[in-house]
Amino acid sequence: MNNKHTFIFSGRSGCGKGTQRKLLYEYFSKQYPNEKIFQYYTGDGFRKLLEGDGYTNELVREVMEVGGLQPNFLAVYLWSTAFTENLEGDEHIITDGFPRALVEAQSLDSAMKFYKRHKPHFIVINVSKEESHKRLLARKRDDDTEDSIKRRVNWYDTQVLPAVNFYRDNPDYNFIEVDGEQPIEDVHAEIISKLKLD
Repeated sequence: MNNKHTFIFSGRSGCGKGTQRKLLYEYFSKQYPNEKIFQYYTGDGFRKLLEGDGYTNELVREVMEVGGLQPNFLAVYLWSTAFTENLEGDEHIITDGFPRALVEAQSLDSAMKFYKRHKPHFIVINVSKEESHKRLLARKRDDDTEDSIKRRVNWYDTQVLPAVNFYRDNPDYNFIEVDGEQPIEDVHAEIISKLKLD
């Protein structure tokens, strides 16, 4: 059994997953300076795909240009490749950006069992649909439209929530929910408090 911690961040678009992942990484690095930490965010992988010039890269760009949801198999490919190429077995893992669908959650669960990760922490940062929409509008990227933002907000209910519920009901995971509408430092404090790492 692997006694290293695994942290999987989830929540609506704009909930602050990336920020909290980085804060947890900083916290862990200070608390356990001699421990190795692997962190991964699927958004980085998709960005690299967007920059390439192959057939797959072209199709990824097409999906992005119409504000579509990238296919599950690509997300699984990205994080599973990152795992197989980087994990050595003696590191803590911090992730966000996946799983985004039930089938992906089941694949990730098989990976956690394969890598003997004991009781991963699945952390959901809760914000309302309205708050998610407001935050996405505020940080609007060049390729964002009102319609694409609405779709991203709605995807959580139709696609991501079944994946979240898979972990909510799974005794193999430490399922944690926090209020994402607090100030950033309070969200971080609530996460640390509920993780009970000490």
